[in-house]
Amino acid sequence: MENKKIRACAYCRVSTASDTQDGSFEVQCEYYERLINSDPEMEFVGVYGDHGKSGRKMYNREELNRMIKDCEDGKIDLILTKSISRFARNMADCVETVRHLKELGVRILFEKENFDTDTMTGELILGILATIAQEESISLSQNQAWSRMKHLERGETWSPPRYGYTSDGKNHGWVIVPNQAEVVRMAFYMAAMCHTYSEIRDEMNRMEREEGSEKVWTNPTVALLLRSENYVGDFLSNKECTIIDSNGKEKRVKNKGFVDQILIEGHHPAIVSHELFDIVQELIKHGTIGGGRSVFSAEEKYLMEKSQKIAEKEVKLWEAQR
Repeated sequence: MENKKIRACAYCRVSTASDTQDGSFEVQCEYYERLINSDPEMEFVGVYGDHGKSGRKMYNREELNRMIKDCEDGKIDLILTKSISRFARNMADCVETVRHLKELGVRILFEKENFDTDTMTGELILGILATIAQEESISLSQNQAWSRMKHLERGETWSPPRYGYTSDGKNHGWVIVPNQAEVVRMAFYMAAMCHTYSEIRDEMNRMEREEGSEKVWTNPTVALLLRSENYVGDFLSNKECTIIDSNGKEKRVKNKGFVDQILIEGHHPAIVSHELFDIVQELIKHGTIGGGRSVFSAEEKYLMEKSQKIAEKEVKLWEAQR
């Protein structure tokens, strides 16, 4: 009677989609396919590969989750993978997944660490090595964050340009897109003249249609634009950051002092002046933009008159520059 072959697959992962790692990903996949097919005791099931996925987040790794589902469906007996860090960098997730697969009768062979989860000491060793992998991942993230901060301190950014700008094609700089800049200036002018968000939105959308653009502005996106320091030529880093919540999961949140921020003044050409930008922020703070109010304090009335004078002065400067 012919022995039943071991149904084997491989799991591969690289954490970024950069050119240097494209080769690594393909090499991993090809290597394991050849390895399994060359063993007469194994039946090749396939290679599951997550390309450009972080090892600390199990939930967003579609191929890993598909492989686990196939294990649950009884299609796999053995998983080959390069190392614990390729499989998972989060210790809790790693150990939990291995235990689940062991309960299903599925073994995992970690090539770099040279051990089999089916052995008596496998889980103990796995726990130790998974802890090391997790610490290495945290250290790597900290090093990357430090590197980003050093680039920012030198005025170098990799963020995509905001509306109104495009990349200069070199040095990660931003240059003004003239027709979009006109839309931005109109938004700030109308805000300084105390128009409502809806009125500003409608005028911006009219200007977009005249340019043949399909972009559609909404009240929330208008409000975000009016609050952006980018339009005075400045760049503020780390407006959002990643934290670990009470459940041990990574979460993207508004940065409220969790990590350092760097303000790069004069990072790119300004579309509006600091004077106009600052007065619009004051109007937003006092709630004089947005509509729905008919009664204003003496301070607010003074602020509104001041903002209108600044707006009129700004328009003259724009016209002189055309």
